[in-house]
Amino acid sequence: MFGRRLILISAAALPILFATGCVKRKEIIIVKPDGAVTVTIDYGGDKSDFDKGDAMPSEQGGWKVSREDRTEENKKETVDLTAERTFKPGEELPGSYAAPNDPDANLYLKFPTTLTRERRKDGVYLHFRRVYAPREWAYVQYWADEHIDDNIKKLGEKKPEELTHEERVQLIQRFAGVEAYKQIELAQRALKESDDKLKPDHWLLARRAMLTVYEEGVDWDAIARRVENLSEEERDQAFERESQRILGEARQAFVASLKRDAGYDADRIAKFDKAYERATKYYDITNNLSGHGFEIEVTMPGTIVASNADKTEDDGSVKWEFGGNAFYDRPYELMVTSRLPLDRDEK
Repeated sequence: MFGRRLILISAAALPILFATGCVKRKEIIIVKPDGAVTVTIDYGGDKSDFDKGDAMPSEQGGWKVSREDRTEENKKETVDLTAERTFKPGEELPGSYAAPNDPDANLYLKFPTTLTRERRKDGVYLHFRRVYAPREWAYVQYWADEHIDDNIKKLGEKKPEELTHEERVQLIQRFAGVEAYKQIELAQRALKESDDKLKPDHWLLARRAMLTVYEEGVDWDAIARRVENLSEEERDQAFERESQRILGEARQAFVASLKRDAGYDADRIAKFDKAYERATKYYDITNNLSGHGFEIEVTMPGTIVASNADKTEDDGSVKWEFGGNAFYDRPYELMVTSRLPLDRDEK
């Protein structure tokens, strides 16, 4: 959120453009010779990531789940979640952890997983494959790269008290610029979903109305002056109030243009609002996933023939470790093949 960006500017640390949580996602997948598969999950991380982030295994999805919520000494709320499920030979393996009939299922991480069996002259080959579907991200990252250059990053490394007034204004404006174009991208996606017949000029007028709020409707100098002598807590609260006000004004200007120029009535606005919420949720989930660490371990029966795993353990299992940004704008594929000897009646 925009408020978090400004809060980060007020803190004595390098601003991180996209605030992400941290979830460690460990999965152990054991394949039996007959093709049965047992998946054991051990996740741990921030409570907010479990409650508002990507879909997690659930009892509704057929998993045996155990969850423990804790409050650490530093008041941080965390969650440990374990789950297990065994799939019969030939049963479809999970490609998502969304619960059945979840209306937002297509917003969550998808990872189609297959196990195929192939008989050859020298044995029976089992092919395990999982593909983490690409999450669109370049549309946001582009604007971050456009606005946050090396000079801005260096300013962000300064302590708040070391910043001049002009530097503080520059930081706030640059991060607000990223937020402006992110908001425009989400609005465009929402309109494409809710109104595929919207005329190009009506979209462009609404876009310009939103940008005008950021470019002409905000007194950045005044905002910077108001927070100069506040404590860190007061400064954070002030930034949050200002960011919410600016976001609201930009959204109102956009909707007002749709009403005025495109003739939107209450029903069309409601459709847009719903689509905008979905676009925002997709963004939030994708952003959140970049703070997830994945550890996938697969044990195959027989002899490992080949894999693209990061390492092969002494017991023959293979393991991948990667971050959630591995599947930003591209698929991320896990593959391993093992060979079993032919039974006597198969030779």
